[in-house]
Amino acid sequence: MIETDSHGQPLEVDDLEGDWLLDFAHEAEAESRKAERRRMRVVLRWCETHVAVDDDHRLSWGEQERVWDCDAWIGGEGVPAVAEFAAEPLAAAMRMSPAATTALMADALELRHRLPQIHARVERLESTLWRARRVAKATQSLSPEAAAHVDATLAPVVDSVGATRIDRAVAEAVALFEPETLEEAEESQTKSWGVSLQHHRPDTSVSGQWGGTSWLSITGDTPTLQRLHDLILDTTQPATGPEAEPDLGLGVRQIRALAAVLDGLGVPRPRVRLNIDISAEDLTDHDSADTAGGVGTVQGLGPATLAKIRDWLAGAQVSVLPVLDMARTDSVDAHDPPRWMHELVTRRDTHCVFPFCDVPASRCDLDHIEPYVHPDDGGPPGQTHPGNLAPACRHHHRAKTIDAWSYERTEHGDYLWTSPTGQVYAVTRHGTLELRS
Repeated sequence: MIETDSHGQPLEVDDLEGDWLLDFAHEAEAESRKAERRRMRVVLRWCETHVAVDDDHRLSWGEQERVWDCDAWIGGEGVPAVAEFAAEPLAAAMRMSPAATTALMADALELRHRLPQIHARVERLESTLWRARRVAKATQSLSPEAAAHVDATLAPVVDSVGATRIDRAVAEAVALFEPETLEEAEESQTKSWGVSLQHHRPDTSVSGQWGGTSWLSITGDTPTLQRLHDLILDTTQPATGPEAEPDLGLGVRQIRALAAVLDGLGVPRPRVRLNIDISAEDLTDHDSADTAGGVGTVQGLGPATLAKIRDWLAGAQVSVLPVLDMARTDSVDAHDPPRWMHELVTRRDTHCVFPFCDVPASRCDLDHIEPYVHPDDGGPPGQTHPGNLAPACRHHHRAKTIDAWSYERTEHGDYLWTSPTGQVYAVTRHGTLELRS
């Protein structure tokens, strides 16, 4: 493998070892920091050249609902306003999602305008940008005085700072400059208490697969959760003894203990709706060699073995719903599609069809690719049909309507998008491609 060193000379990496290899690693880190700094400079310049004309047209987190579901403007107090749809062209150029680009813009603005000492260290290549961004994310809700305190505290150590030290510095700044918010913080955290069940977390699952495992998250007061934790531990069977199953790990035994607690409390099994793409024969033909290792698909989650599905359905009440014909093309005259059409489009496309966006289709609007014209205004019949509908998240639905993005659906089911400045992108089932015109 041929690389180039800091003097522009060719270098055979496979021949390096010892101190030579460490020196080259040091050079590689320096080049990486330069690239990060260059990206930050580009982002800041983009923000400077895309200033919001007023607060009604200012970029907010509410426009990127996957980041924070609120209407707060990006950046902390005192950060310059950025135009509402500024993220999309930059995101496409950098091959990032608009949500990730918005977060990068907010962090870069926070560093320049509210964390100048940490920003200076990034500029001098004394800190990686990703470490500086950790601090910037944590300070955007603080007052300018509190943010300045965090800046002064963490700047000397920012290139080694971790989450614990950042949290400590932020808590100290709040106590010094915003003591009245401590009680409000306790109250607001109480409002966040609750239980959520998540079925698919590809960021932590093996190879991005669902694997028949779900995640239960509980947020509440510490004593109550400690009691539940201790109850599960007290019920967990030991790994040794006459009834022990030594091959089971601690985690599996703890989940079985939780099931035993629920059974002991008489908690009934809940009604669960899973849309599973398999045939009735797959479930009933236990002895068939063809189905012994078969796989079904749980809509919105992923593949599951037939053995796992049979286990779930044992003793359950099962409803068989009509089969959805994915080849249907018939139309309706109304603006809103019927339920079958809505399900067909969201299952067909699975996510927002805007370039680099992956908001799930279940959270998207169904957009008329050719804008719908009401019959009273001369609109033709049959405008609403699967070929003229596509899922678009609310932000990118508005980008098409307001910011002059346009697109069309090809006969192969891909989407060709044209930006306001003329760049063309092809969104396929495998990802987004930039087409050179």
